Amino acid sequence: MDITFSFIIPTYNSKKTIIRAIESVTKQLDKSEYEIIIVDDGSQDGTVELVHDFMKDNGNIHFTSTIGGVSFARNKGINQAQGEYLLFLDSDDYYVEGSLNNLKNIVAQSNSDLVIFNFEHGNAPILLAEVPNTRVEALSVMLNNPTKYMTVWGKAYRTETVHENNVRFNEDLKLSEDSEFLVRYVQKCKKITSDNTILYHYSIDNVSVMRGKNKQSKIPGYLESLEVVQKDIFNNIPELKQAFYQYTVIQMNIMMVREIFNYGDNSNYSSKVRKSDELLKNKTINEAIKQMKLRDCMSPRFLPVFFIKMGMLPLARLMFRLRSWSNYRKESSKAK
Repeated sequence: MDITFSFIIPTYNSKKTIIRAIESVTKQLDKSEYEIIIVDDGSQDGTVELVHDFMKDNGNIHFTSTIGGVSFARNKGINQAQGEYLLFLDSDDYYVEGSLNNLKNIVAQSNSDLVIFNFEHGNAPILLAEVPNTRVEALSVMLNNPTKYMTVWGKAYRTETVHENNVRFNEDLKLSEDSEFLVRYVQKCKKITSDNTILYHYSIDNVSVMRGKNKQSKIPGYLESLEVVQKDIFNNIPELKQAFYQYTVIQMNIMMVREIFNYGDNSNYSSKVRKSDELLKNKTINEAIKQMKLRDCMSPRFLPVFFIKMGMLPLARLMFRLRSWSNYRKESSKAK
């Protein structure tokens, strides 16, 4: 019997959480309905041995390995997948109890190329607005709110659509691989469906293969990804240019808050100011800020862009610092 779902799980030093991730599938679905493809990226903590031991009682679980990062791992999983639909699961996350039964039903009823579900971020449910069925409108919604929509997990992809269009993760990118993959995949979708099921639990207390390998500055990776996404949108879907500009300034805000004005970074303030000025001179970011209309910068998330456009850089920097401090307080309280 043909299986319905291929779950691809990249792993890296995931001994503490990998079984929880696997069992969130195996305890909800019949063996005839799924396969799990685990791709290890050089674990040194006993993850591999633990997975092999678990596999002895489940022939639906397949193990392979790679070296190179999460994009290589996911691509290797895609190449091996036999299910009608692909789903990506990070090794420290899991599917909400009871959610995969709804996944089966909505996938069967919708016959879509992409199904988008709600998710949990820690203990907080993230409820997404319904995504339009047309490709351009769907991508516009996703680009305008990338932190909610542009993750590859929490979605089901038609395997045939992925293979026929040779959609793979860009192995040259170090960051925002999800966004770049989705921009190309959604362009190939004939039908997109949203469902209000809370499918996926995104953990915020562990480090996965996606979050734990690179401790260097992430700014070059963000900028490289922006250039790749910009080229694809400008060449293929120019009507989304304005949505791309908003996406770019959101990414700029992330770089400012998490990388440059990071509250946990003890670098002197003048050094942070210099780095922020350099970032604003980047061609892609500079153009996006110029193209943003002032009336669109009045919402709280775009307020730093308003200050930048008005020449009030100290106020913009203050907002980045406040947001970084707020993030630091939240993360500190969760660690206690």
